[in-house]
Amino acid sequence: MTARPAPRPPAPPVPGSSGPSAGAAPDPARTTPPPTPASASGVRRTGRVAGVLGKLAVAAFVIVVWESAVRLWLPAYLPTPSGVAGAAWPTLTSPAFRTAVGETLGGVALGLLLGCTAGTALGLGIGRVPWLRHLTSPYLSGLYAMPMLAIVPMATIWLGYSSQTRLAVIALSAFLPCAVSTGDGARNVPVQLGELAQILRLSRRRVVVDVLLPSTLPFVIAGVQVAVGRALVGAVAVEFLASLPGLGTFILTNAHSFEQNTAFVAVLALAALGIAARSGTQSALHRLAPWHLHVNR
Repeated sequence: MTARPAPRPPAPPVPGSSGPSAGAAPDPARTTPPPTPASASGVRRTGRVAGVLGKLAVAAFVIVVWESAVRLWLPAYLPTPSGVAGAAWPTLTSPAFRTAVGETLGGVALGLLLGCTAGTALGLGIGRVPWLRHLTSPYLSGLYAMPMLAIVPMATIWLGYSSQTRLAVIALSAFLPCAVSTGDGARNVPVQLGELAQILRLSRRRVVVDVLLPSTLPFVIAGVQVAVGRALVGAVAVEFLASLPGLGTFILTNAHSFEQNTAFVAVLALAALGIAARSGTQSALHRLAPWHLHVNR
């Protein structure tokens, strides 16, 4: 009989291998290198580009549908994207438009300054003084829920058809959201911060400056954001109803004169002012309190 050959001993493991499984197929999860910072930034850049392209596609679709609908089915005197584009430069450079923008922005800026300052101060008191909160909360909640357009006719009777009426409506429109938002923020200061201030024996002024104001700042900014939009609406409403010089009267006059494209340019200018104001407040929050940026997201 022929003798069988002796079995070969197993080959010794290669240094750096994991024993018997060294010859197995490599695990993709282990062999795939982690993403580098450059690739991660490229993914983010691609996402931003895709987002911008998506927004541009939506805008192009709306413009095409709008233009086609007016040309095919709707009355010819309605504004169209091509007509608005053609009227944009003459309108923006006209003295009447510049005067109207100056009147509206002047009233809005002064009204915001008065209303936001008073609303923020009252909101801090409401948030930290329980008896003041119990006395004022029902009235603030009711006024905040009431449309400001409802008081414009009465304001014109009380203050006359003057810029004082516009200033009062704008200031009240800005006062209410700032008071409500700041009050919520001041009432919800983290308990740990208050306990830490007691342990450190901070004075009342230091508690306000170092604890209360930084914790409430995001809510103050949120209130200002709402106040800007309500102030613009209030200003235009007063100009509509009281025939005061400003963007509201400019829009109304051109709309009644069938200058729809010119009127729509002024409407877009109002929208641009609102967007710029919101972007400015978000930038202020990012600079002043970047750790609280998630509050306004």
